Amino acid sequence: MRFILKKFSLGIAVVSLSAICLSAATKMAEAGGIPYVVIAPHEYQLPVGDDIPENGQTLLLSYNFFRDDSQGFKGKDTNGHSSVRNTVATVNKLAHIFKIDGIDNVGFLWEAVAGYANATMKDDNSVSGMLDPQTGLVVWTKPTKNWVTCLEYWMHIPFGDNELSAHSWDHDFTFMTNYVLGNFTFDGDVGYKVRGDYKHGGEHRKQKDTVFANLVFAYKFMNQVEPFVKLDYQSTGNSTDKDTGDIVVHSNNELAYGVGNQFQITKRLSFAAWYEQGITGKNTTKTKAGMFRAIWSF
Repeated sequence: MRFILKKFSLGIAVVSLSAICLSAATKMAEAGGIPYVVIAPHEYQLPVGDDIPENGQTLLLSYNFFRDDSQGFKGKDTNGHSSVRNTVATVNKLAHIFKIDGIDNVGFLWEAVAGYANATMKDDNSVSGMLDPQTGLVVWTKPTKNWVTCLEYWMHIPFGDNELSAHSWDHDFTFMTNYVLGNFTFDGDVGYKVRGDYKHGGEHRKQKDTVFANLVFAYKFMNQVEPFVKLDYQSTGNSTDKDTGDIVVHSNNELAYGVGNQFQITKRLSFAAWYEQGITGKNTTKTKAGMFRAIWSF
């Protein structure tokens, strides 16, 4: 097969892994989580034209993390704490990249995501099950041979298990970019999450939208040694009771950083592992997480 991941740099997709909103914690600060926090180097280094096979290419991506939710940033909302002690999650995505004849400098990607999580509460009880499924479409072009620009639409479908679902239809609109200069790689995005109304257990509230951004800087010494640093940010408005207008969840924000390494194992297999830590924030749990991404082409 002429199309190989070495040319493609293992960076064909992104998953919008946002906050896991636990029903048990909704009257306190929501369990933290920055949209697109799972991106790693080469996430948006996408192929166009002849680099895409005639019949497209399919990939399996797996994003996994362990998160300590025991600490929070102080604010109006119960000092930023939720009822969650820690969360373990795996989010797996099937992605298909393709091209359309006659549009040589544009690539397309359809993706579908299913995930599973287990959350341990501070009262030692735990909840586990399927996360809300997600699907999306990415369109991109290459203004120059080293620069990729993308647009993505992403939909969150509230069909996950009761205690793990966000219980709202959410939509992400994101601009994403990648630039490569020698062994240096930059990936970045800025996005807007339109959050639907929350309806669950007799509660109906209006949720304000989220603004987010993510940056990744990497330098490749060799295939297995490509250290990187990240900056991730989100800001979300107040959630209010739909009937009374009272604030149910206060506005929150967080800035976090990550440090890790990208490993290219074979032409078809890539790993990335990093530690993510909250720097500053308000009314949300403080990010303290180990994260792992795997990409396999078949």
